[in-house]
Amino acid sequence: MMKRVLLLSFFLSISSSLIVAQVAITGQIRGVVTDASGSVVLNVAVSAESPALMTSRKTTTDAGGGYLFDSLPPGAYKVTYTVSGFKTEVRSNIVITPGFTATVSPQLAIGASEQSVLVSADAPVVDTTNNTSTTTFDDALLQNVPGGRDIFSTVAQAPGVATSDFDIAGSQSFQQSVMQVHGSLPGDQVYSFNGLRLNWPGATGGYTSFYTDDDSLSELQVVTDSAPAEVAVGGVYMNLVPKSGANQMHGLAAFYYQSAGTQATIKDPVYDGVPVPSGTPFIMARDVATNLGGPLLKDKWWLFGSWRLYDLKESVLSVTNPDGSPTTDPNHQSNLMLRSDYQVSKNNHLDFVWWFNEQNRFFRRDTSYAFVTADAAWRQIEPAYILQGEWTSTLHNWLFDTRFGYLHQIFPLENQPGTPVDALNRQDVTLSTETGAPPYSFVNPASVFALAEGVSFYKGHFWGGSHTFKFGVDTSVNRNGYNYTVDQGINAIYNDGAPIQVVAYNTPVDVRSVYHETAGYVQDSVTLKRKLTLNLGVRYDHFNTFYPAQSSPAATFPALFPQRTFPKSPNIATWNTFRPRLGAAYDISGRGTSVIRAYFGQFDVIEGAGLTEQINPNGLSTQVYKWNDTNGDGIPQPGEWDLPANLIAASGGVVTTVDPNLKRTYTNEINVGYEQQVFSTVMVGVNYYFRNIKNLYAERNLDNPASDYTATTVDNAGNPLINSVTNQPITLYNLNPADVGLSNYLITNIPELGTNHYNGLEFTVTKRMSKGWQVMAGYTLQQQKGTYTRGLTDDFNNPNNEINRKNSILNYDATQMFKVLSNYTFPKSFAVGLNYQHYTGYPLDPNNGPPTAVFENLNQGQVSVIGETIGNIRLPNVNIVNLRLSRPTHLGDRFNLEPIVDLFNIGNANTVISEVPTGGSSFEKPTNQINPFIARFALRLSF
Repeated sequence: MMKRVLLLSFFLSISSSLIVAQVAITGQIRGVVTDASGSVVLNVAVSAESPALMTSRKTTTDAGGGYLFDSLPPGAYKVTYTVSGFKTEVRSNIVITPGFTATVSPQLAIGASEQSVLVSADAPVVDTTNNTSTTTFDDALLQNVPGGRDIFSTVAQAPGVATSDFDIAGSQSFQQSVMQVHGSLPGDQVYSFNGLRLNWPGATGGYTSFYTDDDSLSELQVVTDSAPAEVAVGGVYMNLVPKSGANQMHGLAAFYYQSAGTQATIKDPVYDGVPVPSGTPFIMARDVATNLGGPLLKDKWWLFGSWRLYDLKESVLSVTNPDGSPTTDPNHQSNLMLRSDYQVSKNNHLDFVWWFNEQNRFFRRDTSYAFVTADAAWRQIEPAYILQGEWTSTLHNWLFDTRFGYLHQIFPLENQPGTPVDALNRQDVTLSTETGAPPYSFVNPASVFALAEGVSFYKGHFWGGSHTFKFGVDTSVNRNGYNYTVDQGINAIYNDGAPIQVVAYNTPVDVRSVYHETAGYVQDSVTLKRKLTLNLGVRYDHFNTFYPAQSSPAATFPALFPQRTFPKSPNIATWNTFRPRLGAAYDISGRGTSVIRAYFGQFDVIEGAGLTEQINPNGLSTQVYKWNDTNGDGIPQPGEWDLPANLIAASGGVVTTVDPNLKRTYTNEINVGYEQQVFSTVMVGVNYYFRNIKNLYAERNLDNPASDYTATTVDNAGNPLINSVTNQPITLYNLNPADVGLSNYLITNIPELGTNHYNGLEFTVTKRMSKGWQVMAGYTLQQQKGTYTRGLTDDFNNPNNEINRKNSILNYDATQMFKVLSNYTFPKSFAVGLNYQHYTGYPLDPNNGPPTAVFENLNQGQVSVIGETIGNIRLPNVNIVNLRLSRPTHLGDRFNLEPIVDLFNIGNANTVISEVPTGGSSFEKPTNQINPFIARFALRLSF
């Protein structure tokens, strides 16, 4: 044990520190062994066996009759209880998923131990000890329920989760979705690979640079609420558990295909009485995947490997080429994963995983504009890989779990090949168009090194109960960088075709940012009198971020951006926080069939390099100028805008600082729930969730306080100001002429954002796979309300930004969600899978901004305000019904050949899911709709 401590200390001494949020990738079996009278039985030999284990696990019951098997890989287990004077009892088909604790407490019958009793008692489906809310997509759900074959569309199927995109047959699989659950902030999410957080370190830190192969996963565990102290984030926690080898060879080969020929004709929505081309129907999608696992040395060394090749091409109907044809969106993805598991000794296990992904998007469009032409779309050719290792060791009742991981990524967003040297990015704020060239291009190198050490031990019959103690430390170093360029160094801005502004950039720049975090946690799960379990924990988080010394070449406009070399910064933010995680679970019946839970916890909101990137003086910065197009050619010449008198505003690290007393954003979460096992494999539950968010931060322009603005109902020409969203008069605020162009932004906590809160009630039904049938369903009633914020681009000193800001419905607030996943095998092996999702329409428009009214001819130039309280205008309700039909055929003893037909959007709904949010000639014009009905055909060989 001392060697383990010294080794851990060595790793920590050479590492700067960052939270990586180690979480359970395994489960537990625990219980108390009694006789027929209810008295505990001591020294019972208990063994656990499973195909998921290389060797069986063994333990004995303690003085309180209790036992625990910790760190069990997901799978089906058989547990045997043997002691002199009692018949040997065997419990089988105990299904363990990540984070699940199965409580199995047998009553032994008197008799000879040589007599074996196979008890057919129902395996537990209710976890009576944990407070954590999880949804586990096991191999049966991943393989047998129709979906997009990516983690984003899979997580969208979990109860309570709302995402930024609606997927039909993989239509959104090449752009990661933003997710929220039960009032969490969108993007407050973790992508955990085999239990280790390895997110992309840029921006808020809540996104991934890695797209996975679903067929390589044995489980996708989604932690949504009431997480223990070992989990850092209170939003969507996705734990991707890779498949492993086994003592028996197993594998898969699959081919999926769909095309325009298997798709219904899309129906254009009507806008102002005219059909509007909208949607991204498939041209073709081809998906090939294969994997193989088995023993190199039986019970000693297992190997597993997987490979995937995925090509997808869609039409973008809302954007046309010069010849009038719809532009296209071709994409390519390839994956490779290799895993090695080695049983060093009876109590020591070592595994390594290498993940590789290449994600290529040849015309990526994800700016705030709805209609982006091919020449303004980015080209993304992105390789990334992850190296991981895990060493688990047991010593008596102690379990040591050491994990490390390294993520390396090169993420480019570049111009299209052949882009002319005189290319110019053109943005029209009213028409929501972007043409000519991308707004900027960059190459983003990023890396994460992460290390986590967890220790747990079981102590039964101690301080009046049985205890499972856990403590650990997490550390990592995150580095993120950008090499930015902008064509001609400017973007040209138009309003309904009229030139209005020029945005000048400080490019080219070569930006670098670093942030570290360290965490320590302690928790105790103590069961009192076999019924009440208290989950008591506290988490300490340390965060600090800075930018290293750096420089950039001369700017395109050196007179505007003269300084190009910058020294290393001090720590821009240093936070030390303690967050409690307190829960109680009460086994009502004492038989493990029902539980009532209560929980309170605090969670720091995930952070990335975004704070440093915002104030880095070498980062991407702008100066905004009025543009007087004197020659009427619609092309900016320096003499038309590059004058000090035309300067409207500036942004970027040169004019931005951080409040030295900035506090870290966190959430308070309360959950009360009840779960009951009914029949043999069904669990029903009801949960109430409350969440509020504290210490949100944004910017204030200290050089333009609210007192520098004057209320007005007319513009500078005396024209009345009319809200283009409501068509009603509106009062705006004109900035004093002497203050126009002054920019001194402070990032600080905004007290009025402390009103943001969430209330939700959720009903769930889960049926574990039995008799060929599996179900997971959830119905959520919810509301997320408060004060709207644009994040770090906001200015809370500007009174125009306060218009319709309060009492908003926030983010992806679907007031009702209903989801059902199921697969059922009929006689003669004919199988049907169902994926149904219903969402109340989101407020307009969470992806592209709220209803916005744009005004010109004020002192400060263009002014955009919220034209209507957010939530008063909603997009249509969304209903998606997908079916899978299949019939496997046995080929010999081990092989299965399965033809598959997936039917997506079988109601052929053409629901609009995005509209232009800017008031004017294109207000509420549909920009996208869910894809029409499509059939996908597949052939899968497994053994």
